[in-house]
Amino acid sequence: MGVVEQPSVHHIHNGLGTRLGLTHFSAGKPVSSHDSDDGTLANDDVSPEVVLLVHGTFSNHRSCSGLARYLAKAGCECWVLDFQGHGHSSRPVKHPTFESMCLDDTEAALLFLRERYSTQKIHFVGHSAGGLAILMYLARNPLMQESIGHVVTLASQATHAGVLKRNRWAIRLASFVTRLVGFAPGRWLGIGPEHEFGRVMSQWYRWSLQGRWLGTDGFDYEAALSQLDLPLLCLAAEADTFIAPQDGCRHVFELYGSNVKEFQACGISTGFLESYTHARIISSSSAAKDIWPKIYNWLMTGQN
Repeated sequence: MGVVEQPSVHHIHNGLGTRLGLTHFSAGKPVSSHDSDDGTLANDDVSPEVVLLVHGTFSNHRSCSGLARYLAKAGCECWVLDFQGHGHSSRPVKHPTFESMCLDDTEAALLFLRERYSTQKIHFVGHSAGGLAILMYLARNPLMQESIGHVVTLASQATHAGVLKRNRWAIRLASFVTRLVGFAPGRWLGIGPEHEFGRVMSQWYRWSLQGRWLGTDGFDYEAALSQLDLPLLCLAAEADTFIAPQDGCRHVFELYGSNVKEFQACGISTGFLESYTHARIISSSSAAKDIWPKIYNWLMTGQN
């Protein structure tokens, strides 16, 4: 592992002019400029792999920072995107939907990185909504796959949160509260460090209750996943029975078109250190030991 400098924050703008924060964890430098960790001669001419990490709703860059630092120490150039209105990003003039937030902000980050690293492919790691963001963007822009390397989604799904009756009641209650106060009060309820835009969550409520992943224009994301051909590692949290239940994550995985893909439910029953919850699958001491190394291996090789 190399020595990582303190992260720095860069700002870009999405297509609507909203300022977005990108936290940069530069690739770690070997302790010796001549020797790598395994004792072999370090090749300073090899360009580091580039990774874009994206958080979920009610969250910000901090949820991905531990993983980004880990990957940077392993030699990757890591960039963590804050969705508009989260973390280092400014609030937009017009509040976004789930769909517009994911599409507009993902595009801005990818275009920035593609210009900065013009000869390299960009790997993508997304937790929850962050994982849906890259799938939605590529579903609508399949030619952009030429610029993307390997993809990892953690606890990402859009249609199965409302399968259980108790979950449907919880979603309806959440929808009522969101309409009442004008936003989803995640920080007040202890869901995460950020409140969430009402329009973002209202679209997710609708997908969950209807069991269909449709854009505001009727675009069928589930059908479009079949045209995606990038290597995909799809990780589900075994103890997540609401936000991203295993069946929902597996549904996304099965629709995804690539033959190079792998699904793993992460829990004690499948050999992991703990039965992961929605939040702990991306950021926890256990994840650092048995989730993060799997992600690194996938990004480097397309294999686990």
